[in-house]
Amino acid sequence: MKSYKLFTTIILSVILLFSGCTEEKYSLGDLKSPTDIAINAVVKGQSTENPNGDGSGVVNFTFTGNNVISYNVDFGDGSAPSIVPNVFSKTFSKVGTKTYHVTVTAIGTGGITSTVSEDVTVYYAYQVTPDIVTKLTGDSPEGKKWVVDKDAYGHMGNGPGPDRPDGIAETFTPIWWQAEPNSKTSSGMYNDVYVFTNTKKFTHITGGDLYGYKDMFARDFDPATPGSVIWEREWKLTYPDYTEGFDYNGDPATDTQPERVYIVFDRLGFLGFFGGSHKYMILELTDTNMYVRCTIPGTNNAAWYIKLKAL
Repeated sequence: MKSYKLFTTIILSVILLFSGCTEEKYSLGDLKSPTDIAINAVVKGQSTENPNGDGSGVVNFTFTGNNVISYNVDFGDGSAPSIVPNVFSKTFSKVGTKTYHVTVTAIGTGGITSTVSEDVTVYYAYQVTPDIVTKLTGDSPEGKKWVVDKDAYGHMGNGPGPDRPDGIAETFTPIWWQAEPNSKTSSGMYNDVYVFTNTKKFTHITGGDLYGYKDMFARDFDPATPGSVIWEREWKLTYPDYTEGFDYNGDPATDTQPERVYIVFDRLGFLGFFGGSHKYMILELTDTNMYVRCTIPGTNNAAWYIKLKAL
């Protein structure tokens, strides 16, 4: 009898529970597609003299539209798309002048979207650390002087560069050859002086001649290539002192490589031996010594190394 009453009580409780429930209704309202989506991009420091900005890489964006709940933006620089406010500042940090395809997806009610895109061209100057500037230039507008460290073993050397067709792996040491101390006296590079200023001016005091590949001298310096042969392609070019600009460049650190910093000359500049490159990776830099590497264009894909010392 007690079990019967208990069962009856349970049944009545369940009936009362369900009878007390009422269906709740939800409404999203009118589903409207976002319209009139627009991107307004202002590059910081943009002017007639600097049409792509002041080198900071900063772009101030304003996104507008009707019936928009949020903006999902792909800035075209490899970063993941993300929801951002309609007024947003973005720093593009790829060195040089780059064009980015910015895509904005405006999200409305019910997840309805509308998409617009616009190309934005931005200049970003590599932000070199002050320590490198101090060591290279002495923080001097007159400049700091450097020469090839002719007394050092390996003051000139070479090894495999990138993307070799023979499959030999690139190295960052001169595994093929290193010069013995004072072994390149006939080249003419020992009397060259390289002057770097903190205003990014470079002066090459040549001593009347330069050392490098004849065909590269013909390409960049003087098609007539006055001078004399040293060995095969190696040439001593008759050439006066010259002055031009230089700048800094770099590759950010990754999981597999440290940050790389480069000296980049405007047009002619090189250090020690000219194989056709005007861009030098800094391997080591102190107040008194500098060790640099450059890769040489051409089918051999070699890298050359130069050790310098401060005067």
